[in-house]
Amino acid sequence: MKYKKINDATVQCIITQEDMMEYGLTLTDIFERNEKGEEFLRDVIERAHDEVGYQINNGNIAMQITPLKDKGLVVTFTDESPAAFKDILQHLKEVLQDVSLELSHQDEAERHAKIAAQPADRYDESRRMFVFASLHQVMQYTAAIPNNYSVKSHLYKEGETYYLVLEKNRLSYKVFNKISAQAVEFGNLIAVSEERMLYLEEHGECLIRDRAVSKLRKIYLA
Repeated sequence: MKYKKINDATVQCIITQEDMMEYGLTLTDIFERNEKGEEFLRDVIERAHDEVGYQINNGNIAMQITPLKDKGLVVTFTDESPAAFKDILQHLKEVLQDVSLELSHQDEAERHAKIAAQPADRYDESRRMFVFASLHQVMQYTAAIPNNYSVKSHLYKEGETYYLVLEKNRLSYKVFNKISAQAVEFGNLIAVSEERMLYLEEHGECLIRDRAVSKLRKIYLA
């Protein structure tokens, strides 16, 4: 594993396929966040102290996991402050050309790779897209967003995967970054481009066209 300190609050760790094999891990362990995957990610964070002197100031860690074409991973983690979360977004743009979205089955990975292979310079900072393994995870996340925030949002399904798109709209960037950081507890951030949105419209199913956060939160909390 190779560590890079982006700033005092944010660290990047490149994990190779060989590292994964050494730990007996698969991408499924990571994305389904099972016990083995969670233990590995905790170890990655703890080792950052010895590798680059990373200090954990509080217990709230936001984490972005980016699969690579060689079946490795880039794990970026930070505290949940809005400024620190922007560093994760910037980092995502820098490594986007190496991304191929892999889930548990190879055929799913090939389909999702088409979504993840868009040019980084078309990244839309006014929209955030999160990928979830289940509808339950989406609903857990929406329930965590305070109901006083009006979030323009849309829910899509492609295969067995759910995509929640958040739009900044009238939110401040401080609030937008805050609710985005909450999402990484349940799903994974991927960058948004016009091409990716067109792909979802064509190949996926739009389950909720607008106000997805509000509608799912009401169902979950009913």
